[in-house]
Amino acid sequence: MTAGGAPLAPTYEPDEIPTGRIAAGIAGQLSLLMVVPLAILPALVAQLAGETDAVAARAVVASMVVCGGTTLLLTMRLGRLRSESLYVATVDLVSLPFCILALASGGPATLAALVVVSGLFQIVIGLRLSYLRRVVTPQVRGTVLILAFASLVPVLADAGTSLETRLDWFVPISVLVTVAIIVVIALWAPRSWRIWAPAAGVGAGLVGAIAVGAYDFDLVADAAWVGLADIGSSPGIDIHYQTFVTMLPSFLIVSFAILVRSQGVSSNTRLVSWRTPRALDFRELQRANWRTGVGTILSGAAGSLPVTIAGVGPAFINQTRCASRRVGIVAGCFFLVAAFVPKLWAIAVAIPRPILAAYVIVALVPLVVRVVISSVQRLRSVRDAVLIVAPLAVGLSVEFGVLSLPQGAVWEAISQNGLTAGSLILVIAAVANSLMDRRASIEIELTAASTAELRQFVTAFAQRRGCNARSVERLEAVAEEALAVISEQSPSALAGLRRWAQVTLGINGSRATLEFVCAPSGGQNLEERIALLAEPEAETVETAIERDAAVRLLRHYASDVGHRQYLEAEILTAVVAVRGSRHRQWLLERQGRTS
Repeated sequence: MTAGGAPLAPTYEPDEIPTGRIAAGIAGQLSLLMVVPLAILPALVAQLAGETDAVAARAVVASMVVCGGTTLLLTMRLGRLRSESLYVATVDLVSLPFCILALASGGPATLAALVVVSGLFQIVIGLRLSYLRRVVTPQVRGTVLILAFASLVPVLADAGTSLETRLDWFVPISVLVTVAIIVVIALWAPRSWRIWAPAAGVGAGLVGAIAVGAYDFDLVADAAWVGLADIGSSPGIDIHYQTFVTMLPSFLIVSFAILVRSQGVSSNTRLVSWRTPRALDFRELQRANWRTGVGTILSGAAGSLPVTIAGVGPAFINQTRCASRRVGIVAGCFFLVAAFVPKLWAIAVAIPRPILAAYVIVALVPLVVRVVISSVQRLRSVRDAVLIVAPLAVGLSVEFGVLSLPQGAVWEAISQNGLTAGSLILVIAAVANSLMDRRASIEIELTAASTAELRQFVTAFAQRRGCNARSVERLEAVAEEALAVISEQSPSALAGLRRWAQVTLGINGSRATLEFVCAPSGGQNLEERIALLAEPEAETVETAIERDAAVRLLRHYASDVGHRQYLEAEILTAVVAVRGSRHRQWLLERQGRTS
């Protein structure tokens, strides 16, 4: 990024192709950054669950093969579910505690079944993302991520205290050295070095481990240079059904957490991948989520962990200024090749667990801080605060043993970890919060003839809610211009086809939200059109002014305009500042004084 924090313009956009040498060099750097999650995390799950080396080897090989193949799927433009950006697949960090518990209590077959089901669930909710738009608010997304991160704490504590007694003193030293190196490089090193801070910290801790004899050289020496390790048999079908039923809610919530993180990664990737800023395309997110869901299904069947989009991608693109999908194709091939070089991933698997725990903690802290800050900044009412505080209080209390629920199969499935318990409270609070918003809706045809019907609907609702005359006029103007804009988006208008929209209007305090939901049109994102209108040269082009008259008026009357394009729907949202009538204002002020 630049000194001001803005992303640098990429030298290569996703559709552009660098030379073979540049693509190979950048893909090699990206592959080195992904060694830790791909090789270490699956082995760590198997080791902490008490499984054999064959199970650990199978999980590592499966993660490399599946993530390599999924990266190729994410970067190749194949069919309707094509991708437009550079994405890299990796194993999901949030799923670690649940995979360990499922593997330890139910065995490899149970873990495989749970991961496969979570992949199917990820595909289903990903391809119907528009249905969750009112429930999945920024506060909900932030709360789920915080609960998921909290569930990692016991796992990291277990991993950090698993050395021999004679090396107890090495635990704090290795953690401090690893953390210190990562923090120093991340805060004070040149910007081009900062993305390598985690790898440098692990390397420094590794040197210390070698110095005191904590590094497993025998594992590295026994590994072959080329070939497949002893991965044993497949997970099989011997499923422990009680464990499966008990753990299923947790894995479904993990799938949702993967979707939440993918949305953030996709947004940041789109921000740094193009020279001209572009709005978040939810169709792109759905395509990527579908492919990572397929990767999760394959990973579970092979005996490894759920798959997600690597969060390091946007920072790597911004540093190298290369967003070409060609880099992802080469990196995916590197992952596939590395699966057949056991010596490579044996070097990573032999790293002592305290170093890995320190690496994960330092990698998570900035993400947690960003999530907390983002959630707090978006608070607009007491209800939003309750939506965050109540689930966190319940989830953290359950996670750390402060709160315990009665015995029973149902209660056990709910209260076995903080993520499940907190998410249950979160779902209840989010649904209640959505139902408390008083809204009205109407279905109209997207033609100019529907203008009168739409204005009548808006006027009647606004007057019932006590809006003054000026606010009613502004709402009518926004509704009229929004109808004109979204009608222009439809290519079916030229073909003579009828197109309908569900219009919803709700008023919460001093904010009125008008929402149009219709079938996808495939037109340009209106947020990008509004951004282009803000350019100085746009004001001088007469044809552009005439063509975008409705967009300009919509931008003038509305305080905020959002345009979400999904594979199954298109949603235009306009937020308008409203005021109540004098009588209503007097009543509100009187209620405030008496309370």
